[in-house]
Amino acid sequence: MPCFVVDLSERLLLSDRVTFTVEAETAEEAGQLVLDSTADEPDSNSLRTVRLPDGRKATLEPENVSGTEISVSVRPADEPQAVAVEIGAGWHLDLTAAEARRLLPVLTGAVVDEDDPHTSALCARLARQLANLAQ
Repeated sequence: MPCFVVDLSERLLLSDRVTFTVEAETAEEAGQLVLDSTADEPDSNSLRTVRLPDGRKATLEPENVSGTEISVSVRPADEPQAVAVEIGAGWHLDLTAAEARRLLPVLTGAVVDEDDPHTSALCARLARQLANLAQ
């Protein structure tokens, strides 16, 4: 199985970063595995825990970071300079609070395929980001 290097980082300040080497069929699967293993919100000590299914663990120490401000950059282990995919908050929603408030009920009311956990997780992350913007 191919091996990928996955950097998980806080969106605005790349000083909070952890790196894992992950075996997966595709770069997307490697990145999603790390994202799905990351706590949605920092704990009471402002630490965001990453706990992979194989037991490996790391923590990010983001300051004032919401649950949607993390992203991954995935590189093939044998080509460390080549970025295969970036997933997460690398894209930016440029919405006003009023626009986010109008869009949030549309998203939360959308029919999501319960059999597709990746779609459900992505919709949940987008809904949290919209909720933050709507404030």
